[in-house]
This record gives sequence, structure tokens and C-alpha cells, in this order.
Amino acid sequence: MSHACVQPLNPPEPREKSRRLVISNGRPLMLRRSLILGCALLLMSFDVLSQRFQPVTAGQEFKGGYINIRVPNSDGWLLVRSSQNGMEFAKPTGSGENLSAQILMFGLAPTKTPDEFIGLIKSGIGQDTDSNRFDVLGTSIEISSERGYPCVRYSASLRDKEAQTSRTRREVLLLETEALYCRHPVRDTTGFAAIYSHRGRAPYSSLKSEAVDFIMGIQVPEGNR
Repeated sequence: MSHACVQPLNPPEPREKSRRLVISNGRPLMLRRSLILGCALLLMSFDVLSQRFQPVTAGQEFKGGYINIRVPNSDGWLLVRSSQNGMEFAKPTGSGENLSAQILMFGLAPTKTPDEFIGLIKSGIGQDTDSNRFDVLGTSIEISSERGYPCVRYSASLRDKEAQTSRTRREVLLLETEALYCRHPVRDTTGFAAIYSHRGRAPYSSLKSEAVDFIMGIQVPEGNR
């Protein structure tokens, strides 16, 4: 799977509580290589790049025919990118450290059983993980029954041995991820992922609780369930 970062479109105005997210309804969505680790931006210094981004309001909503998206419920988040393939928000938590909240949309091959679905997602994740750069410290993946369509919960902890924390410096940092991967209940040849992660020098104690809240805000519109 080739790497293809989402390109930024016109960002939302912070004063608007809800905006429309336009997603392609005709062209096939490709399984993107950034399933877990995201685009390279997530792994670069936030201090270097943050000045380009547009602030968003805590809990701000982006509604679309395919998926509805809600910004995490805390201040300080920025819109990093938005396209027909998804959205990404980021928030600095320290020098060279940041939170990332991503929503990705991609094509999915058919599966007949829960085990096949887990295998499909697991295979994509495995292809995303560069063993030369990342040491896998721990992972878990399991079927989730929290929604009325096929989903899996994924957790991971990785050591990034080449994290860029400034324009001239690289460090070894911890990358922690909590994610939900789902097959879309109507457009069932496609899927979406809600991914919440932290990159830093130590474990982020609020990761799981914040991830649960963010993932709850990513919902298929009622007419599409």
C-alpha cells in the first residue's frame, strides 16, 4: 500500500460550531498506508509546523453524508488537514510532543467472519509499521460489539527511534495509539477509522479516556445506519 497523505483544503472558521464535510460518493476510497501511524507530520516536531494550522473549537462538529466528525472536547486543537479521505487534528502537549486525532476513510476487501475482518485490519497495520524505525512494545486487537456494524478496537505502544523534535534534533519517543476500525454499514466496500494517539517522552495517562470520548464523536449519520 503506497503512502498518500491527505492534502489540506480550506480550513473551517473557528467561530462556526458545525460545518459540512464533503466526501466523495463516486470514486473508490483507497486503503491508505497511514492506517495507524498517520502521515509523516504526526512524527515531526509540532513546534516546527504548528504555525500553519487553523484552530478549531472544542467539540466542533463536521457533518457529512458518509460520517459525522466531532473535534475532541478540549481546548488547543488545530485542524491539520481535511480531504475526501479524512481529517486530522493535532494538539501540542510539550516540546516535541503532541496529541493527534484522526479520521480516515478507505476501501475494504470483503470478509465473511469476524476473524477475517480482524486479519484484514491487522495486515494493513503490519504493513504500516517500519520495523527499522519502530519497536513494537505492545499491541492488542479485538472485535468490538459497541456498534451495530463490524468494528475492531486496536491499541498499540511503539518506540519511535527517529522522532524529529526540532528542526535539527531527533529523539527516541513513545507513540501510543487507541483506535476503532469499522466497516461502513451502508457503503460496505469501504471503512473508516477513528484514531487517537500521543507521541512523547513518557506515557500519556489520559490517553484511553480521551480516546473513548473522541471515538464516540465519530458516528455514521442516522440515515446511513
